[in-house]
Amino acid sequence: MKATFFKIFAFLLVTVSTYSYVGQLVPQFEEHPPAKKVITVSTPPAELAVIGEELVRVKGGCLICHKVTETGNERGPDLRKAAGQAATRKPGMDAEAYLLESITTPDAFIVDGYSKMMPSALKPPANMNLAEVKAVIAYLQTLGGAEVSVKIEAGDIQVAKAAGPVHRGKELMGQFGCIGCHKVEGEGGVVGPDLTPIGQNRSPEELMRKILDPSAWTTPGFPPGVMPADLGKSIPEGDRHEILAYLMGLSGKAYSPTGAASPWSHEGMRLGLVILVFNLAMLAALAWARAREKKETT
Repeated sequence: MKATFFKIFAFLLVTVSTYSYVGQLVPQFEEHPPAKKVITVSTPPAELAVIGEELVRVKGGCLICHKVTETGNERGPDLRKAAGQAATRKPGMDAEAYLLESITTPDAFIVDGYSKMMPSALKPPANMNLAEVKAVIAYLQTLGGAEVSVKIEAGDIQVAKAAGPVHRGKELMGQFGCIGCHKVEGEGGVVGPDLTPIGQNRSPEELMRKILDPSAWTTPGFPPGVMPADLGKSIPEGDRHEILAYLMGLSGKAYSPTGAASPWSHEGMRLGLVILVFNLAMLAALAWARAREKKETT
């Protein structure tokens, strides 16, 4: 009897350990959102410029069209020269005023050689407040070797009220600058195709391939090579799945944002077969142990 008990215990231990191991094979995503830096009227100029750099690189999505180093995108003016050239762009307007206008009302003046494509930083996808815009100006001033001259006022820090809950995928598209070039649900740019109906004629696999490799395919009527080649790789895997879930949902199609294997994928089938085999083996072992126990007692 004791031998049978220990055999069952050992088998269950092996089974539980195997389940634990197999469970680790399922993709899991853990996100650690960065601590938000708050701008106040007393934020030092150097810190304001640091916050501005982060806004340029992340929330503003500015580097999709502009560059701040020798290598980068040139669809918009070189931001390293922005502060230095600002004072000469429009007669009667100083550098700081011009930078403020060019960020909040970009259509007011278009630099020669460039087209009208930049959305206002006060509107989606950036949705900055004036304090954040001034932080960007502070960064541009330091980038050009000038001293920070912008001053944060109490009224600059006010945040626009949200119209309602926003899908996580849409928030991420704004964060990574996708809406700067693409329109979604009536908001965004026109450099790339409207992504609202994209799920109707593209599968999640095709969209993921496009995100990771922009040269994979190009929508007819739009020029190739516009989407940054390394943009997709800069987006965490879990965030890419959230974006796909949002885009597929706009077309009424379900998609799991977790990135876990689909029950009908090859990986899912293998995992299901492993679980089935172990369940059958456990039942067989219990039946065998029960039969041995009856035999020993007779």
